[in-house]
Amino acid sequence: MKKSLIVLLVILMAFSATLFAQGSGEADKGYDIYVYNSKGENAAQFAAMCAAYEAETGVVVKNFSIGSGQDHMETLRSEMNSREMPSVFSIQGIKELAEWSQGGFALDLTTVTTGDFGKMAAAIPQGLRLTSDGKTSYGIPYNVEGYGFIVDRDMLAEIFSPIPVDAVLAEIKAASYEEWAALVKAIDGWIAYPRATAVKLNGNTHMLAASKGKLSANLTGVFAVMGAEKWTYGDHFINVALNAVFANDIEAKNADAAKVQSLKGAFMAYAKALDLKTSYLAGAKGKAVRGQDFVSSSNYGYDQTVQIFADSKAVFFKQGNWAFGNIEGVNKAQSARLEFVPVKMPYQSQDVKRTDGTTVAKLNSSIPVFVPNYYAVNARVSKDEQQKAFDFLYWMNNSETGKKFIVEEFAFIPYNADPNTTTVPNSLGNSIIGYIASGNTLTAPYQGAPASWSGDVVGLRVMESYLTKRNWTTADYEAISDYAIQEWVALLK
Repeated sequence: MKKSLIVLLVILMAFSATLFAQGSGEADKGYDIYVYNSKGENAAQFAAMCAAYEAETGVVVKNFSIGSGQDHMETLRSEMNSREMPSVFSIQGIKELAEWSQGGFALDLTTVTTGDFGKMAAAIPQGLRLTSDGKTSYGIPYNVEGYGFIVDRDMLAEIFSPIPVDAVLAEIKAASYEEWAALVKAIDGWIAYPRATAVKLNGNTHMLAASKGKLSANLTGVFAVMGAEKWTYGDHFINVALNAVFANDIEAKNADAAKVQSLKGAFMAYAKALDLKTSYLAGAKGKAVRGQDFVSSSNYGYDQTVQIFADSKAVFFKQGNWAFGNIEGVNKAQSARLEFVPVKMPYQSQDVKRTDGTTVAKLNSSIPVFVPNYYAVNARVSKDEQQKAFDFLYWMNNSETGKKFIVEEFAFIPYNADPNTTTVPNSLGNSIIGYIASGNTLTAPYQGAPASWSGDVVGLRVMESYLTKRNWTTADYEAISDYAIQEWVALLK
């Protein structure tokens, strides 16, 4: 019923938008194409790229980017129902695909068989295509992104001095969850009272430094956490757990109730790992704790938490390479020293339900790498405007100017990059390329879950009922796991 109502709403929007377009005519728009961008983090750079395209080609581009951290769907629906629909717009994975493909807005790019754009669309690897059936393809990937716990190499070097930082990073990446949890607790104690402390990583014993250094003297906690941003623990953190059962988003999209219920152990691991992360918090002025203040956007929103990490008040910060520009804007020197370590969870072997040989060790030594967004071409604008959209997207991904913006200004990893030969001018991008080259990557099955489930349902419950309380119990882990399963199953009906 819910799915049918959504599809009906989109069809009505499409009909209304078509009437608007017919009534207004294209000559009075004041632009040739309108490009809608859902990545608020690169809004200024995206506008500059559109201006560069206009300067090179004479094609007038209207562009719009949402605010950083803002849910873009409501805005996009409004734009699609206006007299001036976007020619190019964003689709964030298959969780949003049905709305725009069934409503007749997203053009199936497999129908574009000629010209440079047609060749580019046909060459998108199958695993990176925006499709729900393996046959259609509705978008050009923005890029590939990845996320994990960001760490400053120099900070880690101080904590483990005089052990070489590359050796420390390798040990942390390979460590078990139990070793990781012990490390977190040891660092927390070291922040309060620095002394030589033994920790075991990857089966080997190492010592924390006997005293603090210049950077580590600023530490107020182990983790910088965006308590006010439910997508960080509702979408991305729980996505790590979904990888224990689903190999990709298509499997998650096609899951029945029994398959969803098999996530119980993985969700228990998610809740325990989230408890650990949010129990050792860094604050702007001192050690932080869970509570109402922690979920306040004025204290632990996106910008505030970036500031905490960039001020060297936290050791680890779970974010993706999209945060590079934000960190660079606060602490340029630090931004050159960043590396990812995996988000680890306390899985039991029976929690891993995949049939492709994935193990607990593999899950805990890998990071999610995926296509987060796609550029779709609006099937409801004129053929001439569609062609201009094709030309723009081809230029963006193939011209020297376009590629320079993607790599240098957006700090993106091109979706078609060869990990064995590609480097990018930012530390986080190169860290991801290293994981790709080694094969230690996970996917984004959360994109195949019901559209509102991970962030607006589970994330909201975690924010309101758990991140506001100081201590969690085993009963809380059970309740979080059961709620996540219950709500997903309910959305299947």
